[in-house]
Amino acid sequence: MKKSLTRIGIGLGGLLSIGVIIIGGYWLMQKVEHDQMVNIVKSEEVKKIIETDLKEFDSEALSKKGKIKSYKINEKSIKHNPMGGIDFEIYINSDRSLKVYYGLEKNMDTGRIEYSGGGYSKEVKNLIGVGE
Repeated sequence: MKKSLTRIGIGLGGLLSIGVIIIGGYWLMQKVEHDQMVNIVKSEEVKKIIETDLKEFDSEALSKKGKIKSYKINEKSIKHNPMGGIDFEIYINSDRSLKVYYGLEKNMDTGRIEYSGGGYSKEVKNLIGVGE
């Protein structure tokens, strides 16, 4: 009886260890994937995409004369798009209500990162005067 309880205990301990390893491995892979997406979003290539887009909203963007003075990437918003690519948002002028949303995809022919869609909050619309 004592031997069978010991064997059951060892078996359950082994199963628990395997479960912890599987869950830990999955979590680690998710972390690595997220870190890769953060590196892409912070790259010079994406910086050019963002700044070009902001200058379409406001030709004087990122200067003292512009309505858009600065932007910051919201790292917590970076996520994998289920249709492929990366989605994220930025804050304009350090104001969390002034959000611009971006979708990025990698062009398989050229290997370059490209803008694939996005939008902006109504507060950004009011700031840049869209619809006036």
